[in-house]
Amino acid sequence: MLLALASVLVVGAAVLSYRSAVNVRDTAAEATSAQRVQQEARTVLGLVTDAETGQRGYLLTGNAAYLQPYERAVVALPETIERVRSATRGRPEQQRRVDDLQVMLGQKLAELKATVVVRRRGDVDAALGIVRTGEGQALMDRIREGVGALVDDASRELDQRREETVRATRQASHVTIGALVLAIAATSVALVMIVAEVRGRERERAARAQQLAREELAERLAAIVESSDDAIVGKDLEGTITSWNPGAERIFGYPAREAIGRPITLIIPSDRLAEEDLVLARLRRGERTDHFDTIRQTKDGRLIDVSVAVSPIRNAGGTVTGASKIARDITERKRAEAELKQLYETLEERVAERTQQLAEINAELDAFGYTVSHDLRAPLRAMDGFAKALAEDYGDTLGPRGRDYAGRIVQAAQRMDLLIQDLLAYSRLSREELRPQPLDLGDVVRDALQTLEADIRARSASIDVVEPLGPVMAHRETLRNVLTNLLSNAIKFVTPGIGPRVRVWSESRDRVARLWVEDNGIGIDPRYQAGIFRVFERLHGVEVYPGTGIGLAIVRRGTERMGGRAGVQSTAGAGARFWIELPAARR
Repeated sequence: MLLALASVLVVGAAVLSYRSAVNVRDTAAEATSAQRVQQEARTVLGLVTDAETGQRGYLLTGNAAYLQPYERAVVALPETIERVRSATRGRPEQQRRVDDLQVMLGQKLAELKATVVVRRRGDVDAALGIVRTGEGQALMDRIREGVGALVDDASRELDQRREETVRATRQASHVTIGALVLAIAATSVALVMIVAEVRGRERERAARAQQLAREELAERLAAIVESSDDAIVGKDLEGTITSWNPGAERIFGYPAREAIGRPITLIIPSDRLAEEDLVLARLRRGERTDHFDTIRQTKDGRLIDVSVAVSPIRNAGGTVTGASKIARDITERKRAEAELKQLYETLEERVAERTQQLAEINAELDAFGYTVSHDLRAPLRAMDGFAKALAEDYGDTLGPRGRDYAGRIVQAAQRMDLLIQDLLAYSRLSREELRPQPLDLGDVVRDALQTLEADIRARSASIDVVEPLGPVMAHRETLRNVLTNLLSNAIKFVTPGIGPRVRVWSESRDRVARLWVEDNGIGIDPRYQAGIFRVFERLHGVEVYPGTGIGLAIVRRGTERMGGRAGVQSTAGAGARFWIELPAARR
């Protein structure tokens, strides 16, 4: 009912507002018409005045330029008087004034034209004589009076329309505001009633939803309790069992009919009864007992390890009426922990033994390295020296074949010595303790290039290092050895007759610095790229490209020992781009 009344009031207010707007619009249109009458009438007077002024100037001077206002008025006055007539349509009195004004304007223009024609014939006195009669001046005065009457009529009408507009607007506003206030009041009361009804229904729905949720929750909890592998037992504050789920039957062996109604001490060994007293005391204070590991007894007398948690159960008033006890069988876990502990102790003994064995092996390796470095290299140096002496002292006696054999002995001894040196270097990389420190890559690259200065000059190699290369965390000697091997390969593995060109640059990303070594060499088939970093892996014979096959293995092992990695990007016949990554250091 209230909403219907509010709707009627709103519609009424809208109708009144519309009618008021229509009245205001019509009144405003009439006011605009009056303003147009004023404006166009003043334009008429201005044109006539300008025409007369131009006529006088022409009569006095004979200069035709003074006739421009007159000629403009001759063209514009008919159009302007018609606009005045159009603006006064529907007003008979003003239409009559326009008719009179149009007649006077015609007479004035005729008078002006007559004087202009006489002056053009050169008869100045005759033209001025027409002016001196005063008829033109009298006609001009009547024109001013006619224009003034039109302007005064329009002003009175404009004032009247403004008053009507203000009065109509004020009246419509009062009626509209009153109707809207009543409509708002009725709508507010109706909305309050509707909101109250909606809230009542929402409360009913919420209550039903809560009830359904509680019932569903109870069903889910019952299903969880029934399906749980853990023992879920209910008891009162005296320790009497009130509920017993299938998990409890499985763990302790008692069916529910044998357990419910009996004291909880049914499953507690005699030496653990004090625990139950403490749990009951905490329950009576409303406190829960978090998980603790203990021992419980099954129906057949077995002792099992369990993890127990006890939570108080409260009624609607918040009073503790009992407890829920959850027990999980952890016998297997305890057994596994014991076995793991024993295994850990055994493992520590094995680790100690293994550490001792590794220390002994390292000591033996050090001794072997010393022996190889001194005892094995000494005969090689003797072979090299005697073969050279034989070729120098008895070269003529030996002949070409003998000298060739002696040269091969020298080359073999030198390759063997180089191989021993590389093997020792590779072995030291696996055993020595490396302490990384901040290093400038540019400094280490320059050290490596200085080491290879003779090879670079002999092969006429071009080395382009793009500075700066940036700081890294590395072991200086190991990094110098890695870079020496990379740069040596870059200038070595080039097609005969082509000058080696090597470019070195670096880039940083994610706190890692990557150094690139790019060459114009023979390249590496992708099928063999995974194996070239292994010891003794060679793709070409020593007679074509000399070397031991250990250089790239040193590169990878040394980089990894410094916490980095190494790799290559290449295709056969198109050069190679080797890279190493190391942790970046702060600048």
